[in-house]
Amino acid sequence: MSFTDQLKFIEGGIELLNRIEPLWEQSKALHTEKSTHFSEFFANTKFSARKEVFEHKAIRGKLLIILAETEGEECVGYCVCSLGHERTSTGFGKVGEIDSMFVLANYRKHGIGRTLVKRAMAWFEENDAKDVIVFVGVGNEEVLDFYGSFGLRPIAIRLERKSNVVEGS
Repeated sequence: MSFTDQLKFIEGGIELLNRIEPLWEQSKALHTEKSTHFSEFFANTKFSARKEVFEHKAIRGKLLIILAETEGEECVGYCVCSLGHERTSTGFGKVGEIDSMFVLANYRKHGIGRTLVKRAMAWFEENDAKDVIVFVGVGNEEVLDFYGSFGLRPIAIRLERKSNVVEGS
């Protein structure tokens, strides 16, 4: 029996959103620590604002939340993914996005993240997504090989100006 066989994977929509908040806060702390240039952005992001984005995606398209729970109903990982109509590499169509994913440190390297992404990819396929995307924060490049194992490859690096930096400095 594998480690993931001992977990329950629960799939649903925005009704599960509040259940991810404690893990999302830990994900935020991780990104704050790892971010090379935007740690204050991550530190200042509130769950309520992120929740609003997820709710908007649910209204505009589709939203799936997958929880990984122990027998004692402790949530040890989650994946939020959405489906919307966007520009794709081949035109315009349905795009699946892994919006947020996190697994507690003590539960990593046991296949939980892999199971979450497999379920997300199956959902994208069931919903005829032409492309699948995931944004990886600078400083968190260690996950690129993980996502690469699902066929996801880097296509661009997005540069963004920090609001407190003067041009040309």
